Amino acid sequence: MNQTEYPDKYLHEEIQTQEDIHVHFTCYTAPDEYNDAYVSNHWHNSMEILYILDGEMELVTNNCSQILHKNDFAIINSRDIHSTKCLKRTTILLLQIPYQFLKKNIPDYDHIRFEKNTQPKSTANSTEAINIQFLLISMYNTYDAKSEGFSLRFISLLYELLYELLQHFKVDVSQASITKTDRNLKRLETVISYVRQHYNETISLDEVAGIVALNTEYFCRFFKKYMGMTFLEYVNSIRLTYVCKDLMNTDYSITDILAKHGFTNYKLFMRLFKEKYGCTPKEKRKAGTTYII
Repeated sequence: MNQTEYPDKYLHEEIQTQEDIHVHFTCYTAPDEYNDAYVSNHWHNSMEILYILDGEMELVTNNCSQILHKNDFAIINSRDIHSTKCLKRTTILLLQIPYQFLKKNIPDYDHIRFEKNTQPKSTANSTEAINIQFLLISMYNTYDAKSEGFSLRFISLLYELLYELLQHFKVDVSQASITKTDRNLKRLETVISYVRQHYNETISLDEVAGIVALNTEYFCRFFKKYMGMTFLEYVNSIRLTYVCKDLMNTDYSITDILAKHGFTNYKLFMRLFKEKYGCTPKEKRKAGTTYII
């Protein structure tokens, strides 16, 4: 079988929009054979809204965790570092609005955030929150039906959604905070790009700290603060993702797959794999769909 490249969820993510509605909008269920229950830390320039139609999801944003239940929604601002983990089979409505669209329609977008829980009236049962839920469901019904002129209706709902967010969920952001975020994300992107190229090799902390001109001790604190895990945990999470992809997409032996993706400690690998996927590699391969490449 031929080797293939797999998408990296851990880097800055570019959002692909649907041309007819100018955003990325979808409904998906995880876990299933196409969607993992866990998506590790990443960020993008688009703003993202998650709405839970059924199930439960843990969302970690900028190292702050919350549990989303049925009918809950969450706002993930541009460049927020975030991860998600479905705690059981969960159906999610996902809306991602490109930065360019937001900047065009909200000129001061770079200096604001939308925060669900900072306003006294923005609790889950408030009128403002219920209005957002109603708009998201209306967008879903409109997009799903795809009747004649549906894109006009969808986009009108999108503008109404943005208006509601501006009126009830807007928080101003200082220039100092923006500058700090830019600097930290550039450092993280440099580190993550390097790891993506060398994850299957031995990478020392001194080596990776040096590429962003930080001393090793400060780098360790910096990485843990912004990524919510140690650097070694992060590298191993990438290795696990590639190992799992090869388990599902090739007939290579587990030993060969581990060697290919940089795992030298078999006991550590087995423990991490079971923690992440809840089964052994053999069970994962047997339960999954194998795609011939």
